[in-house]
Amino acid sequence: MGQPRWTSTSDQYLNPVAGDAWTADAATRGQQGSQRVLNVETIPAPADIAEHLGVAPGFSIVARRRLILANDLPVEVATSYWPASLAAMTALAQPAKIPGGAVRFVAELGYTPTEVREDVTTRWTTPYEQTTMAMQKPEPALILTRILLDDTGQPYQVDVNVMRAGQHIRYVRQAG
Repeated sequence: MGQPRWTSTSDQYLNPVAGDAWTADAATRGQQGSQRVLNVETIPAPADIAEHLGVAPGFSIVARRRLILANDLPVEVATSYWPASLAAMTALAQPAKIPGGAVRFVAELGYTPTEVREDVTTRWTTPYEQTTMAMQKPEPALILTRILLDDTGQPYQVDVNVMRAGQHIRYVRQAG
């Protein structure tokens, strides 16, 4: 008997195939999914992101923030972080959509995850998130923090997805 395997609804967001995984995911629920880039900037790594990336706080990183929509309504603010040594001077550091998607682009740079760590927590939305997602007042949010590691065990990407209440993540464990 082999090792047990966990799968999740996140798996489709990790495969380096052409296209927008969110559009396909939303369509399975009868919704029209879309996204738009809010901003992209090179910043000093905040302590929590630095820890996830295995770098020192203040290390130069690229942050790419997107607004995720379902039927043109904001449902999530998704931010991806990469060390600037990987992402600077690439499409990841530009404010335009990336043809074929960021996952595919990063794979073309030679990075594919051999391990993925996900933490799911809850908290109230921040004022920025409330404004960005057109909320009238603070709302509970589901926070998915995903860390992608390469075959050497080095983290190369961190995603922090702040989702409005009502979003769904499923984990399934299959016996080995």
